Amino acid sequence: MERPTVLVAEPNQLQLQLIDLLLTADDFDVTLVETGEAALAHLREHTPAAALLAVELPDVDGFALCQKVKVVGRLARMPVVLLADPAEGGGLTESNRSRARTVGADLLLPRPLGDKNLRERLLRLIRRPADARGAAPRTPDAGPTPGAAAPHAVGFAGAVPVEQAASELGRLRAEVAQLRAENASLQARLTKYKDLAKSLQAQLDAEQQRPKGLFGRRS
Repeated sequence: MERPTVLVAEPNQLQLQLIDLLLTADDFDVTLVETGEAALAHLREHTPAAALLAVELPDVDGFALCQKVKVVGRLARMPVVLLADPAEGGGLTESNRSRARTVGADLLLPRPLGDKNLRERLLRLIRRPADARGAAPRTPDAGPTPGAAAPHAVGFAGAVPVEQAASELGRLRAEVAQLRAENASLQARLTKYKDLAKSLQAQLDAEQQRPKGLFGRRS
């Protein structure tokens, strides 16, 4: 069976690597880009099974990009997941939720993304009947409607069952905290290795500039 393809537009390299790791094991073929223009260029030639678009792209607003996608007949039913930075408290802002609904996003998730259920969520989105995609999403404040989304994951019917919302929210917050700590650790290690590389390069340059002795050895 052919694996579904997913387009991911995300400017953060660590996030791109993490999403690639979460999706490519057995379930998806993933195309990774870092800008909105690169995403649009890919979509002109291809029709992925789904798209993950960061709201904060360096050249095109992710909400605007989603809106452009949803008005193209060939892409209108393609599930679009938006990735937005959370508010200070860790949840998604009402402004982002409202904009996601307005542009027809199928799901809104907080960054940094480290949800181990991402594959299952995408598969549910892709397998939904075509006439259910792109419909007006339910809001998290609509009460205990089956399939309504939790405050941290908003957008498509069936994203997170209400009875699981509280426990999953706590788990996701813990994963976000862990990912931030891991990112900070990786950044520190990268800085350390860069400093070491600079030091070694300086030593090499100094060695090469030393005059040679009678037998060609450095003095």
